Amino acid sequence: MAAQKSYKSMVCPFCSLHCDDLIIETSDNNIRLTQGNPECGKKISRHNINSQSRTSATINKKKTGLTEALKKVKKIIEKKSEVLILNHGTDLSGLRSLLTFASKYHCIIDHITSKFLFQNIGIVQRTGYIATSLMETKNRADTIIIFGNNILKKNPRLLDRILIPDASLCVNPKKKNIILVGSFDKNTINSISRKSNAINVRIKLDNIPDFLKIINNNKSETLRFITKQSLVKINSIIKKSKYLVSTWTASDFSNTKNPEDIISSISKFIVDLNITSRAACMPISGPLADSTSAQALTWLTGFPSRIKYSNNSFKHNRTAYNSEKLIENKQVDTVIHVSNLSENELIMNKNIYNIVLGHPNSKLNIEPDIFIPIGIPGLDHEGIMFRTDNVVSVALKSVRKLKLPSTQTIFNKLI
Repeated sequence: MAAQKSYKSMVCPFCSLHCDDLIIETSDNNIRLTQGNPECGKKISRHNINSQSRTSATINKKKTGLTEALKKVKKIIEKKSEVLILNHGTDLSGLRSLLTFASKYHCIIDHITSKFLFQNIGIVQRTGYIATSLMETKNRADTIIIFGNNILKKNPRLLDRILIPDASLCVNPKKKNIILVGSFDKNTINSISRKSNAINVRIKLDNIPDFLKIINNNKSETLRFITKQSLVKINSIIKKSKYLVSTWTASDFSNTKNPEDIISSISKFIVDLNITSRAACMPISGPLADSTSAQALTWLTGFPSRIKYSNNSFKHNRTAYNSEKLIENKQVDTVIHVSNLSENELIMNKNIYNIVLGHPNSKLNIEPDIFIPIGIPGLDHEGIMFRTDNVVSVALKSVRKLKLPSTQTIFNKLI
């Protein structure tokens, strides 16, 4: 049996908060959380290697060596006319090498969740919004409005780490007001109520703009989905607040009629509050290194996603380089899927040539033409990622010796 080894202050790469206080234990290249949120432990354990893990490259379902797989990739790329690199999540060094590769082969680049990115960015472009950081929220916010139904499930430590920590510099957690807008389960509401004042406004997410319009106008009129008494109470809390923060994750609004309208109404609500008080937005990005991708691409190309290298520079077109449409309409003949942060299923079009640089536990709807397993930043190799608020970059450690290549290594060999 291999010796067990403990690592303190591990930085978790598997959600956009990138908490740095986890304690883990490794044995036989498997990882177990020994201190931290149990939900985080479940996330981390999903990246352990098992009998079903893919640790060897394959070409047309047949196992092969890495060198042979890379030779095949090069031959394919050189023959194809339109190549899309679809980023499902990788670290900063992986993105840098990916961009270099794309500039050589004139590839299109998109992130799998870019539609959510552009919902937030669209508001910034049209009207702008006032944003804050995780630490500012932790230490100064006395009122927090959480919009959406799944934000706390997607980010298990958002509550204890940021919104209602045991201690903060300026605000007593017991005096914080947490307003939950959407359908939250009783256990969540009860756990928040034990540490602060919790109010659940149980409305459909499509009704958020109407709700905020009334709150913003400080009216006492009633809506069919909320009582007059609740409105009066919420108005009183907001009026007394010294620093209010609104938080959401755009993916929670994906099934609503108009996600952009919801986000725009939240932003306008915050802007209007700043006329007489202090308030800010704190959108939470997705777990697939969304912020890292947007930051790196913006620095190096000027655009956060949906770009193509053409005529010696990267060009951006939000519609033409939308990966979902490109694949659906078969406007590309090859897709390189880059996914080393999630074992979730990759959906591929069987009528397009598919190359996967993937997580060893990847689930696949079809067998790709070429599969190359890659290591996980923060577990198998060191790396850098950006936190959701784009204020801090965090350094990821290597905590096991699985000997799988990084995204950077693969792309550097293909250049």
